[in-house]
Amino acid sequence: MFTTTQTVIDKIGINVLLQFVSAKFAEPGAYPTRDDVETALLGEPETELQQQIAAWYSEVQKDVNATITGFVARFKLTQDDINTSVLPGIAIDLMHCELATNIADEHLKELNKKAMALLDKVSKGVIQIKEDAPAGSRTGMRTKSAGSQFDWDRY
Repeated sequence: MFTTTQTVIDKIGINVLLQFVSAKFAEPGAYPTRDDVETALLGEPETELQQQIAAWYSEVQKDVNATITGFVARFKLTQDDINTSVLPGIAIDLMHCELATNIADEHLKELNKKAMALLDKVSKGVIQIKEDAPAGSRTGMRTKSAGSQFDWDRY
């Protein structure tokens, strides 16, 4: 919704993702390979390891999408609005933090903190993600005619 798997791979890097996967799923004598990660995320998972990687990534992506949606649900965004906003970049940063296995890393903490601060700014309207409606389509102030029957011409 907010980003694609290929975009996450391009931004984070397949080698960094391989490190995350290795830390999460490696067993003695059986380590995940780059092909396992690429097949799990971009193709059809065949092995049990690839299915685990795909399920793990999918779960993280759902969590990130739910987090962002919680902040921007009131805006009623289209996919075009999302694509032209800061939300894909925020989603990638949050994915990086969620996929990482070393949650105590200061860089990841700072990245997460900045991404959440940006989401807060978007939610408050400091950073606009949707253009204002044209003036003609906005509802302006409506006024009632005066309730008085006073005849100013005769006055």
